[in-house]
Amino acid sequence: MSRKTKIYIVGAGPGSTQLISVRGLQILQQADCVIYDRLVNTELLNLVSENAELIYVGKEHSENKPSQENINRIIIEKSQVYKKIVRLKGGDPMIFGRASEELKCLIDNKIDFEIIPGITAASTAAALAGVVLTDRNTASSVTFVTGQAADGREVDIDFKSLVKLSGTIVFYMAVGNMQRICQRLIDSALPADTNVVVVADASLPSQKIVRGTITDIARKCTESGIEPPAVMIIGKNCFSWFEKLPLFGKKILITRDLAGDAEFACKLAARGAHAVEYPAFQLRDLTDTQEFKEIFKTIADFDWVFFTSPRGVKFFFRAVEKSGKDARIFAVAKIACIGSQTAGELDNFGLKADLVPAVYTSEEFAKSFIKDHNPAGKKILLLRSALADSELMEKLARCHAQVKQVSIYSAEKVKTDVTALAEQIRTEAIDWITFASSFAVDCFFEDFDAKSINKKIKIASIGPSTSDTLRKLGIKPTVEAADHTIDGLIEAMEGVTEPRQ
Repeated sequence: MSRKTKIYIVGAGPGSTQLISVRGLQILQQADCVIYDRLVNTELLNLVSENAELIYVGKEHSENKPSQENINRIIIEKSQVYKKIVRLKGGDPMIFGRASEELKCLIDNKIDFEIIPGITAASTAAALAGVVLTDRNTASSVTFVTGQAADGREVDIDFKSLVKLSGTIVFYMAVGNMQRICQRLIDSALPADTNVVVVADASLPSQKIVRGTITDIARKCTESGIEPPAVMIIGKNCFSWFEKLPLFGKKILITRDLAGDAEFACKLAARGAHAVEYPAFQLRDLTDTQEFKEIFKTIADFDWVFFTSPRGVKFFFRAVEKSGKDARIFAVAKIACIGSQTAGELDNFGLKADLVPAVYTSEEFAKSFIKDHNPAGKKILLLRSALADSELMEKLARCHAQVKQVSIYSAEKVKTDVTALAEQIRTEAIDWITFASSFAVDCFFEDFDAKSINKKIKIASIGPSTSDTLRKLGIKPTVEAADHTIDGLIEAMEGVTEPRQ
């Protein structure tokens, strides 16, 4: 066995791919082999080298789940083949991550290893629900408890000692045994009016937050259809400052792709709102097309490279990573970005945009660039969505720039069962419907008749183009974001208290 082999036990964090640590992401991108669990967000696997072997060892709730002995055997076998192996676990591997058996295996077989901690589900769930886990006045301790044993049976818990701590109690894996756990706590003298918050699918677009007391939380979770993975947080501070926020308790329908839903949902959760998932479309990576591959070789020949969305930046740098190159591919080419979020995404890859227009539209982008940078004779590359219009390219070309527009991603409508959602819209269970693009509007109204949208439901548009598309369908936006970003969209909704007329 090679002494150079090293196993990295990496915590992927719960839910969103954005919750993995910088160190964990770096090692993941360098891995020769990734052995991953059921609760790992599989979008992280898109960041792994295309030459790496991916091995799924998720312990599903079924009879066919792999045994720990088999997982250990796989780790030992792969350590004889690869030098850098990532054992990827959801949350933090050292908190109910069942890491002890694998650590013992590594030690017994003299395999070098490193543990890279992750954000645990309790921290994420608490942050997204507005719960303060510890407080010097009311909760000087926090206790993590598992609600079920490794084989799925109820665990033996000293409930009386747990209640005597008078701190916050966090139960992992408690959905199946919730009613019994709550009754045992009450029987152990926990006050019946103690606040409880249950967070399911924390940080994902399917996230659900249910609030109640120790006496009614199990019933409320059943009525809300709560399923694992979920965290139950019990304590005096479980209702906090979120209740004072303008979007607290509002149900907001998101009409983006799944990754966009997740990002938006996290931002809404931080305002106390409930995101309602409607994946209107899915994005398709076009960086494997011949057109992109040819232009990719000549990036350094351009004077300017324009990015018009954060997604474009992500797709581009995923291609950079797969090619084995880095930011030096731009050489002396300058970079322009539409919007602060696009520039922020670029910053995540260690680059600063040379130009970010004050107003985030293609029209203003063109005006700003033409005014300050004299495009005549300049070679300009536009890296955009296949659905983008040609307005920006035409304006630059009229100023005698040599413009090349290349699509690096596209979008396509997703077939979705909207029966349940239609009922929520009909019964006014939705407070807001949000649209972050004209394409999202088109996708949404393929599934819904514009006339079926209840007038009491408010409509939020990210910008002028999206608003124009809505108006053509007879839908008047309640608000239009002044800053044409997701943050701007949220700010616009926060400023509205009156129902749409």
